[in-house]
Amino acid sequence: MDISIIIPTLNEANYISKTIDRLHANKSGKLELEVIVVDAGSRDETVNTIKERTNQLVVDSTLAGTKYKSLNRGVELAKGEMLLFLDADTFLPHHFDLQIKEALSQIDVVGGAFEFGFNREGVVYRIIEWINRIRYRIDNRYFGDQAIFCKRETFDLVDGYPQEPIMEAAYFCKALRAIGKLVLIKSPILTSARRFEQGHVLKVLLKDTWIWIQFTLGLSVKRYALAYWQENQSSE
Repeated sequence: MDISIIIPTLNEANYISKTIDRLHANKSGKLELEVIVVDAGSRDETVNTIKERTNQLVVDSTLAGTKYKSLNRGVELAKGEMLLFLDADTFLPHHFDLQIKEALSQIDVVGGAFEFGFNREGVVYRIIEWINRIRYRIDNRYFGDQAIFCKRETFDLVDGYPQEPIMEAAYFCKALRAIGKLVLIKSPILTSARRFEQGHVLKVLLKDTWIWIQFTLGLSVKRYALAYWQENQSSE
């Protein structure tokens, strides 16, 4: 197996099928892929929708609110030499698999992510895109909606995703950077703008920025985790 794609889900019936369809449509066909979905107890039709469309499916309601556990659980089942962590509402770019392989073949590179992009038109979304793009070019820490990838051996070396209920991807990138380089693939993913649409754009942007500032300053952001995941769970 070349690449294991791990997708955590919770009430994603409106998105997961399209994400898997796009994944298969945009793969090169030259590498062997497996799709692993780890569901944290969806109450909608998520599980029924994907039963026949994954290589492996885990359903465990105790994972709700702890995305890092879902990601680590998926890796336990993975057979791939490379790992790709994909949000259930994010579309991968054309020949994403070959781009990952090429990126990880570079000397000292242990992981990376894709350029951030929204699936919505509009000036406000372009502004948020560029804010994000400037941010991760400065701190070299990517978020989960950028389809982070790494070598399996590297994942094991850093003991997987850290036990952080929020900002788990940024903490993971910090651990990866301690042992090697992270690269940015310039082909953008397209992720859902639903959080911004439903939570009011400026309000969500300010809240996310405030959490990122505190994280960057080395302050604990765990107190924001429960509210964040309750809002995220209700975003359909």
